[in-house]
Amino acid sequence: MLIQLPTNPLYAYTGGKPFNPAQPTAVFIHGVLNDHSVWILQTRYLAHHGWNVLAIDLPGHCKSEGTPHKAWRKPPTPSSPCSTR
Repeated sequence: MLIQLPTNPLYAYTGGKPFNPAQPTAVFIHGVLNDHSVWILQTRYLAHHGWNVLAIDLPGHCKSEGTPHKAWRKPPTPSSPCSTR
């Protein structure tokens, strides 16, 4: 499903089920360099067991338009908390 934002549409995977406002909703947000597919098993399970799920693609990732946040456009430096060194 596409969620219209002021800047660009945001894609959200729903686990193969339509959104039902009467059900509880779980929102899944992927990490840097990933997309909604990292949550595929969890979202499908919940969607088929009475939950709405929204596994969003952040801007510039997979099916969402836009530009990724500037912090995500360059690899980590040795002094950053994400560095593996």
